[in-house]
Amino acid sequence: MEQWIREYIRASGAPDITYLRAALTTTPPDQLLQLITTTRGSKLYTALLLAISRDHSEVAHLLLTPLRGIADELLFEKYEVGYTAMHCAVEKGDRKSVELMLHTVSSRRKYKLIAEQDWWCWTALTVAAERGYAEIIETLLIKLSVEQRVSLLKIQDINLYTAPHRAARCGHTTVLQSMLTSVLPHTVSTLLSMKNCVARTPLEEAQRQASKGSVELLKSWKQPVLAAHAATYQKFATLQEADKLKSKALTNQEKELAESKQQIVALQETDNRKTAELTNQKEDLAALKEADSQKAEELANQREELVESKQQIVALLEANNRMTADMAAILERINRLDIYLRTPTATDETGDQLHEPLG
Repeated sequence: MEQWIREYIRASGAPDITYLRAALTTTPPDQLLQLITTTRGSKLYTALLLAISRDHSEVAHLLLTPLRGIADELLFEKYEVGYTAMHCAVEKGDRKSVELMLHTVSSRRKYKLIAEQDWWCWTALTVAAERGYAEIIETLLIKLSVEQRVSLLKIQDINLYTAPHRAARCGHTTVLQSMLTSVLPHTVSTLLSMKNCVARTPLEEAQRQASKGSVELLKSWKQPVLAAHAATYQKFATLQEADKLKSKALTNQEKELAESKQQIVALQETDNRKTAELTNQKEDLAALKEADSQKAEELANQREELVESKQQIVALLEANNRMTADMAAILERINRLDIYLRTPTATDETGDQLHEPLG
């Protein structure tokens, strides 16, 4: 199955997912997960990572949708350089796939999935900061608690760069704003004081790259702007609450979808039973037709026998009539003979009575 999916994705730049959808929807989730996670392609690409790397988000959606809560093993599978599917989706800027994976993984492992590091100790957040994907940064951080956000922003790569370091180095001011407003004010100074392998803070990296916007933003955090920060943090908290409501709505939709699937299964079972009953009725009808044909054949034979019997009776009646006629003629002749014998007609010379000839 997994090999087939990978070849299916490779076969076209924009594959028709009709047949793929049919194949995936008819495979039980547990079996689908086992097939996908136990088979490897070249360079250890899983079907999910291949779909995301080829920008086939619809295929990734088809793979992940039935696996919510049981796909942790699949999501933590790594490419040969330590990349997970999450790393790949963030690098591609595929926010839809990022949201889908965060919704698919179990709640207790969301932080671990985002914090998973590749060979250079880059997390998905590090990749997003380097690429300047502010919306993806918000998507990743909204799913975490405040403590988890701080912990994630403190993670250093192989060169001791944090995500704020990477954003400042690349001049992504909006990304810096999203990361710093996602944590409480007293933790910002800790994040901005961390140093990389060359002993530079995020502010010093921004100054080195002459990123005016990032420098101004980072310098502003040195000032007493706690009130302004409280307002921006409240905005982030509002976004987080909206995300929770969205997740709840999505969960309800999934429940409704599960109920609909159960109803469809029940209807299919009912339809199968009715089909079986109809098949049995057709078989019974065919048997009745066969029996009727046999009876009709027997009746035809009986009719033929009856016709033959009638013909024999008619022949016997005709023979009987002939015999009756013959007997009547014989009786008539006997009567005539008897009358002749009893009635004298003349006397010969000797005195004997003479009779008329019988003829």
